Amino acid sequence: MRTLCHRLSVLIVVAILVPLAPVQASAASSTPANPGGLPQTLTQVEQQLTNLNDHVERAGAALDTLNRRLAADVSREGALRRQLQAIARLQYERPALSLTLILNARSLSELISDLSQARLVADKQQAVLNQVTRLHQLDQQARDQAAAALSSIQSARDAASRMVQTLTGAGQQMALAVSGVGTAAGPWPNHFAFGFCTYYVATRRFVPWFGNANQWIAGARAYGFAEGSTPRVGAIMVTAEGPIGHVAYVEAVHPDGSWTVAEMNFVAWNVVDRRTIRPGQIPLISPGFVY
Repeated sequence: MRTLCHRLSVLIVVAILVPLAPVQASAASSTPANPGGLPQTLTQVEQQLTNLNDHVERAGAALDTLNRRLAADVSREGALRRQLQAIARLQYERPALSLTLILNARSLSELISDLSQARLVADKQQAVLNQVTRLHQLDQQARDQAAAALSSIQSARDAASRMVQTLTGAGQQMALAVSGVGTAAGPWPNHFAFGFCTYYVATRRFVPWFGNANQWIAGARAYGFAEGSTPRVGAIMVTAEGPIGHVAYVEAVHPDGSWTVAEMNFVAWNVVDRRTIRPGQIPLISPGFVY
């Protein structure tokens, strides 16, 4: 099972790296020289930033998963080492253990069996420790590769941001907004890109996980957050609206079963709107809400 997990780790890294090359090339492309086509250029740049952010969020989620797996490896490895140390200490404190086995043995074959069994247990524990240590090393390699991939994608997004800064008027205002990536309006860290639905919800709620909106249910579950299918004030609504999903913050729940959410990047990029939703009106990603 762990071998399969390691293969999945490598596949995650490969999946990140494969689309990276064309994305970087696109981000580094020159700005169109036709000033009359500024609205179209802004639309293209906004789409480019959305695509780059998609890559960044997926890479961040993959890295977060590998970080948590690595922490579990360290914990398991430490527990096994403590067990082996306890066995070694017991053997040191009881030097007559072998003599006791000899005296209690009813036959030579029983003595050999007891000694072999004790040695077999110790050998198996050492073998398990060696295996865990090897898996730790493999997970560390996968984690380092994912971190390098994330850094490269973030560099591509920075290149796109610098290209936006070369535009005029609305483009320059958009560039100033993009330069605020990673800043938080709330009292907690916000690692999501400015202007997107994920960023806005993370200003209303503490969100420690990573990923696009359609990864938020899995991310919240991994961090132990409660989930459910009933809207509550303060909950995060997770929907399948759009190719990478959508998230919104539940501000009110009404007696007729409907609820009102506040959201960003539903009407337009970096625009906050509010809408009231009725049960069954939109496609929720099961179970639908993070509490």
